[in-house]
Amino acid sequence: MWETLYDAFWDKLVRYCCRLTRDESLAEDLAQEAFLRAMSRRSELAGLTAHQQKSWLFETAHNLFCDQMRRKAKEQQLLERYAPAGAEPEDSAAAAALQDVELASVLNKLPLQDATLFFLRYDEGYTAAELARMTGQPAATIRTRLYRARKALQQALKED
Repeated sequence: MWETLYDAFWDKLVRYCCRLTRDESLAEDLAQEAFLRAMSRRSELAGLTAHQQKSWLFETAHNLFCDQMRRKAKEQQLLERYAPAGAEPEDSAAAAALQDVELASVLNKLPLQDATLFFLRYDEGYTAAELARMTGQPAATIRTRLYRARKALQQALKED
């Protein structure tokens, strides 16, 4: 099934993703992520026709792209909101390492489970629903824990 799905739709999906992202490497990453999602839902896809499988892949790629754009917009909004006024972005490796150390010290103020959830959500990009499946907790609980972690981090950043 996978070879047939890949042979039939990979090129078309990458072209579609190229139109979305306007970047070939990002498009390939997006298409790959859509196929990974398809692999995790193989029982669902096995019962679909070829046209339905194609629709599922393209819709999944589109949703992944929308999720990425929302995440980027939220990150930009957070950067603008919490970056010091007049701060110049630095591109050096030393500045990046310093930011990692600062982030780690702030995350250490959270309980280990909350820091792990925060990292998985905002650094690795997992959704609350995916985290819920991973932890066996309801998605609403995950969202509440993430909300509380964000508030605790905001307070910690204000104190520093």
